[in-house]
Amino acid sequence: TQFVAIEVDHSGSIADLEAAIAASLQSFGEPLRWAITAVVPERSVVRVEAVVTPNPLNIFNPQSIRSV
Repeated sequence: TQFVAIEVDHSGSIADLEAAIAASLQSFGEPLRWAITAVVPERSVVRVEAVVTPNPLNIFNPQSIRSV
């Protein structure tokens, strides 16, 4: 498993936000769980922390983990 921290735009609806989070996490692998840990209204983003089962192509790539 791998820990991932990302920021996602939240300017749309809740359904749009959930879809954007799912799409962003899929680039790292299969999400096992995720949570919104912060909302930054002045930048219209939410911070998300997740645990994913990594894609084999990203396992050895340090760029695959984005810190906030």
